[in-house]
Amino acid sequence: MTDMSPEPDPGLDPSRLGDGDGTDHPLDVTRRVRSALVRFVGALRTAGVAVPADGSLVAAEVLAVVGFDDEDEARTALRAALVSNPTDAATFDRLFDRFWRQVTHAVDDPAGGVDTESLDGGFASDAAGDDAPTDRGADDARDSGDDRQSSVSRRLGGADASETAGGDAGTRAQFSPNAPSDRVETDPLEASAVADPTPAVRALTDAIASLPGRRRTPASEGRPDVRRAMRQTHATGGVVMEVPQRARRPDAVRGLILVDVSRSVLDIVDRGFLVRMLRVLTDEWRTARTFLFDTDVTEVTTALQAASPDATLREFDRLEAAWGGGTRIGHALTTIRDRAPDAVDRETVLLVVSDGLETGDLSDLEAGMTWLDRRAQRVFWLNPLAASTAYEPACRGMVTALPHVDGLFAFAEPADLFDMARQLRHRQRPVGYEHDWRRTDR
Repeated sequence: MTDMSPEPDPGLDPSRLGDGDGTDHPLDVTRRVRSALVRFVGALRTAGVAVPADGSLVAAEVLAVVGFDDEDEARTALRAALVSNPTDAATFDRLFDRFWRQVTHAVDDPAGGVDTESLDGGFASDAAGDDAPTDRGADDARDSGDDRQSSVSRRLGGADASETAGGDAGTRAQFSPNAPSDRVETDPLEASAVADPTPAVRALTDAIASLPGRRRTPASEGRPDVRRAMRQTHATGGVVMEVPQRARRPDAVRGLILVDVSRSVLDIVDRGFLVRMLRVLTDEWRTARTFLFDTDVTEVTTALQAASPDATLREFDRLEAAWGGGTRIGHALTTIRDRAPDAVDRETVLLVVSDGLETGDLSDLEAGMTWLDRRAQRVFWLNPLAASTAYEPACRGMVTALPHVDGLFAFAEPADLFDMARQLRHRQRPVGYEHDWRRTDR
């Protein structure tokens, strides 16, 4: 039996549920909308949609961000949060239409509100009738066939109505699987609002260099090098004259960095911060090959060695690198496997920066991740969406990739890199977004 009990309110902003001044009984409206939302999620489960376990909570946070002004925006955002299988899109749209009518009725007429008794029957009849007519066809809702660019607000941590209404304060993540890529602009990078990533990258480098299995080098202080001591005894008749020491090389990190530069990622991650971070990684690591990808793949390793961040952008342009399109992670992995198979080996640490919103073939993603898992020493995934405390890796790309990942971490600012380093230093403990500083400090 589906659990229809209301879940905890993640913080719907009452001022966004009415006219914006909070005078139209905002708490009553919030309660009615929450009730409708819980029943909507329950109806999806009843209809066979694989909704995440915390679906009601995630959906409420999504609505708190996108608001109720634009039906298509809310539909796209909720579909991305609740539906992982494209075949469930038609069922979602059918149930969403009824949910949206009831929610807008509650918002527009707070005195009348939502008839909670009628919600159960209404959703039950629709959930049972898979052949019921709908205004939106399944093909229109599929991830691979929706040509419209839907603007989904992804302002992590929420935003108030005044900020999003202004347009400048809110961050809009444009998601469209068929969106064209744009050539990298060569205009000088503005001063990033995000702090200098250099200290965080160095902390992460030290943490990765200390992982078990990293190569060691002779040192004046460290652990006894028993093998070298035994070899030296051949010259002394079997007598151990001294015990040499060895320690891990802090600069011995070899890396492969794959960066998703699709529109949905770049609308969350500051571009200046991203470029500067990649430049520091290239400088700090022993070797680092970096590839940018959205719907295509470009290696930018040499460009990141340019004299300045602005010079790096000019090199990106010379290499015809592009960003801002859709996301084809599996295609990128297949391309790298075919064109640069030597980019990864058992001494290589792989960093994947992506939100996991795969629009390509999942079989390519599965094959690519299996190949990397077998060849790389470690595979770490940095997901901008994981910076939200409500995030769960429920989209199809992350579900496919997770079995091959040694750790899934948040990635939006230098603090996330510091936290990743902190977790990796405690090698006996589990690591990942579940242990993120935003969650453990609450």
